[in-house]
Amino acid sequence: MHSEYGFDGLRQQAELIGWRLDIDGVTGTGTDRTGAVRAHLNDEGRVSHMEVDRSWWRDLGPDRLEAAILEATTQAANDRVAAWSARVAERADAEASPDRPLTDRRQTDVRPWGGETERPTEGSDRGEELIRMLELLRVAASELDDYRHRAAEAVRQPVSGRREGDRVAVWLTGGQVTAVEISRRWLHQQPTGRAIADEVELACFESYRQLDLQTGSTFAALPAVAEVRELAANPAALLRRLGLGS
Repeated sequence: MHSEYGFDGLRQQAELIGWRLDIDGVTGTGTDRTGAVRAHLNDEGRVSHMEVDRSWWRDLGPDRLEAAILEATTQAANDRVAAWSARVAERADAEASPDRPLTDRRQTDVRPWGGETERPTEGSDRGEELIRMLELLRVAASELDDYRHRAAEAVRQPVSGRREGDRVAVWLTGGQVTAVEISRRWLHQQPTGRAIADEVELACFESYRQLDLQTGSTFAALPAVAEVRELAANPAALLRRLGLGS
């Protein structure tokens, strides 16, 4: 019976971690200091929408536009981190409140098996899955050196996305926008702010596509690490897989 209470507590802790670290809907918005450029990041931390005001030529001009775009994306990333931190703090306060609804408390209440909590799978099935998970971890550990090397290389090497016609190019480092290059020849034609924003968005999307290809290639070569990484990203799913989830 003692082990069942222990497993129940482990399951509840996994659900609590997943609840606290949930980033669904955690987005960010940032602007440059003039307010002429605005960047929006989705809950994956990627640029989803850009805005460049029609006054960009007067407020920034060709020489300061690239820096303004970088400033806006950086501020959006900071805004997203602040939003996530606020969510974690809010949920921690809700967890500690004795007045919160029972439906909210279900993530952290520890109950013995029975009642509203689903009993885990039979011991033999759970044992087999535990053995398989231990083997997976052993193989993943053997792949770690290669993974560290590949991850370090990926962080050091920027990934670029470039639009056809070379109007805009965007570089990512560690998944973040770290450089933007816009054709001065094109800018001196004074394109609309919307046209500039569209080109920047599409260059960002291409850079993310290249990053995904690079990441997919890395994990295709290291299948055990890839599986552990996926499980670690969703602790509640891991516990369900072990027959401990509700």
